[in-house]
Amino acid sequence: MDTRKLEYLLMTAETGSVTEAAKRLFVTQPAISQAIRAFEARYDIRIFEKKDGRMNMTEEGQILIEAARSQYFIQQNMERRLSDVKKQVSGDVTIGLSPGRALQFLPTLLPKMRTAFPKVRIVINTRSASGFEKQVYQGKIDFACVMDTADVDPKIRNELVYEPLFSYDTLLAVPPCHPLAKEAEKEFDWRKRRPVSLDEVRDEPFICTPSSPRTQRWSDTVFNAYGFTPREAVCISDGFVVYSLVQANIGCALMQDTTAYAQKEGAFFRFDKGPFLSTLCLIYRKDKYLSKPMHYFINLIKETSTEGYWQKI
Repeated sequence: MDTRKLEYLLMTAETGSVTEAAKRLFVTQPAISQAIRAFEARYDIRIFEKKDGRMNMTEEGQILIEAARSQYFIQQNMERRLSDVKKQVSGDVTIGLSPGRALQFLPTLLPKMRTAFPKVRIVINTRSASGFEKQVYQGKIDFACVMDTADVDPKIRNELVYEPLFSYDTLLAVPPCHPLAKEAEKEFDWRKRRPVSLDEVRDEPFICTPSSPRTQRWSDTVFNAYGFTPREAVCISDGFVVYSLVQANIGCALMQDTTAYAQKEGAFFRFDKGPFLSTLCLIYRKDKYLSKPMHYFINLIKETSTEGYWQKI
């Protein structure tokens, strides 16, 4: 199977739209449609059925897409191995990062990566709604940074390598108008402030993110320890905005200590029943061929994490 046409087919299956697939791949719609018709003619099947404006896979289409995804992964591995042997270092490296992690990591890592491999294009995927684990498993991205607390299908988890990078604590962030913020003014370094209880903010509104397998276990660990049910004032899907809303006196929030390290202001507190630790892991498929640029980036982020770069005030 032609690698490019495989990509057309898989993107159409993912988006359910020829128009959207063409848009994401920067090609014309006729090119996508022609590739689909060629596959259908070759295997004498219908791959998609259009219903309610969306391209839905037929039963035969599901079989073909599953095989196409495996074939695409195999060909990617082959092409990268050949490039390494021929010392032709180019192509794409696709990385899954949350928006917050991207802002945290990339300004430090990308300049070094660009210097070492100027012909390699770095593709950053921040769309983690379906779970980065699933996208790595399906070969849509090469590797990703994820929390170890996510509830992942065992079939998928068993096919992935999880390399721990560093652990982080969960903190309470309170708005500037709260009495606890006055205590924070006396000591800038939150690590030296007294630990607090959620009982001290029991009647305060909270800024939360929508429940998902990735965030539910993380927040519930803290709330359950105190028998606490937050009174939600705002529920926002972009967790990176939460800090700004806290600073605008909208409410309290749970935040990772990496956010506190990155900010020059804010009232952050450890919990007296903590620490509530989670581990950030780098994941990739066990059968993934890691090209020289991939090895370099992985080692770069691991070395930077070991040096404690993300934990400096």
